[in-house]
Amino acid sequence: MTVQRVNCAKRLPYHQGLMSDASLVPSADLQKGGVLFCGGAIPRNPEKDWEIPLDFEEQCHVTFKNMVAVLEAAGTSTDNLIRVIVYLTDMRNWEAMNKIYTQYIKSAPARACIGIAALNNKYQVEVIADALVPPKK
Repeated sequence: MTVQRVNCAKRLPYHQGLMSDASLVPSADLQKGGVLFCGGAIPRNPEKDWEIPLDFEEQCHVTFKNMVAVLEAAGTSTDNLIRVIVYLTDMRNWEAMNKIYTQYIKSAPARACIGIAALNNKYQVEVIADALVPPKK
């Protein structure tokens, strides 16, 4: 089984805002068989010239919207998530993040939330997700 680079037309316009390192596009999201391995979704807003919101909760909304866009571009959804890893620069924001998380993710994938010292570009949150991709009909 080979690894496929996800290079969906719908995803490409989003690449700078969705991926933690735009220089890796389209290799940041990889699909092997029926599993999509998403690179880190970040809080760059594609609707506002890729700006980075200062407010933590707005960063969470933008990050989860970006993650959803990558999943949809690959032909899957949050219902098919297997694993989600959330990185926070301040674990005191866990409760606020969790409330926002449940607005976007209704399924119950394996999940971890990890506190780290810092993220690039003053991001306060980054999300990595793996999902099943249903076979095309």
